Amino acid sequence: MRFGRSVCQALGLVVAAGVALSACAGGEDEGESRDRNDAPQGWSVCNELFGAGRIDRLQDEMGGGTLAVLNAGTPVDELMSGRASVARSWKPGSEAHYANTSRPCDLGIDGTSKRFHAYVGWSVDSPEDIRAGDAGEGWQSLGRDVYVRREDGGLHLTAAIPCKIEGSHKAQKAELPLEVETEVRNVPEFDTELLSEMTAQLARKLAHGLPCRNDPAVPSEL
Repeated sequence: MRFGRSVCQALGLVVAAGVALSACAGGEDEGESRDRNDAPQGWSVCNELFGAGRIDRLQDEMGGGTLAVLNAGTPVDELMSGRASVARSWKPGSEAHYANTSRPCDLGIDGTSKRFHAYVGWSVDSPEDIRAGDAGEGWQSLGRDVYVRREDGGLHLTAAIPCKIEGSHKAQKAELPLEVETEVRNVPEFDTELLSEMTAQLARKLAHGLPCRNDPAVPSEL
């Protein structure tokens, strides 16, 4: 009886291990079988900025079809250095930064109009403009460091974040906030909480990578 129990226990362990390995293999197959276009640089940038898990969730929300990178995908270190350079060249009254916006991660479902866009730049509106209502309606303050505007039912988010860049003009932090924008188009049922989380992640990634010397407190969701 004791021997029989030992054999049964051993067989049970083998079966359990086989199930676990099968589950792990299934997880890998599922991840590898995601329908995406061949754009290694673009996927690398999107994954680094938002996290690979969030990009997987975004694809689930976008629905069936091939998810494609729609832009060239500037390496993240180049994105950071380019944004910082624009801030260092800014002077009060300058408008050169208005048209200097990066789109680091543009995604879409092939053959459809379903789109995800991300924009990064320096805002045309200062925090003072936002507080005074001169930057349009809908802005909300999230603590002392972040302002956010939600449009299109939460499918279009814009965040303005005071961000001091080393070597920039002394007025840069007060007058030239970092601006992060995300937008989902033609996916009305998209999870707005996921978009909020992705926007916050992008803002935190930029604040750390530029870096923002004032260390702005960006929440986990916007």
